[in-house]
Amino acid sequence: MHSKMPSKRSTETATPAGRWVRTVEDALEFVRLVGLCLIFAPNHASKRDALPSLWDVVDAPDKLPGDHGFGERAGFVWRLKNELPLAYADEIFYGKLRGGRAMLCTLERLRELYQRQQQSADAVSREACRLLEIVKLRPITSGDLRLDAGFHQPGDRSRFERALQELQVSFLIARVDVEPDTWFLFDAVYPDLFSRPRG
Repeated sequence: MHSKMPSKRSTETATPAGRWVRTVEDALEFVRLVGLCLIFAPNHASKRDALPSLWDVVDAPDKLPGDHGFGERAGFVWRLKNELPLAYADEIFYGKLRGGRAMLCTLERLRELYQRQQQSADAVSREACRLLEIVKLRPITSGDLRLDAGFHQPGDRSRFERALQELQVSFLIARVDVEPDTWFLFDAVYPDLFSRPRG
């Protein structure tokens, strides 16, 4: 397992095809190159709507039959998903596409996504609004948000996750990769770039 991800660019020349991402810098170059990528490859996607994925280009050992856990490759992809928006917050955004697919994108692509996906609070479910009202009061971690919103029971987790995803997809909230991950109002994180035109 990678105990600490290397931060310098690997010496091999990067190409869009194949498994060549070995460092945080490689992953940054990949996201810059494609503009937007999924974290993991989808189980099924038509060629028409297929998107590049970090999973497809990460060069780390696959999980072998009989191995415990998720395997080194999956673990490395997961760490890159967390590390990129933390180390390059002024360049890289982590969020959700319609349908709930986790993605990384450049801020340039985020502008385009915002225009297509952003919705007002009136357009989301009552449970999503409940979460949004809490995030409006203060930045909050997922655990505290779940408890404050009253999703206390084990069976409430899926309802909570659906409402949280709805707010992410609608660009009403954004996750900031501090320790632990914390939710903010989207407009508070990006006050200038993504505010609706007034008039």
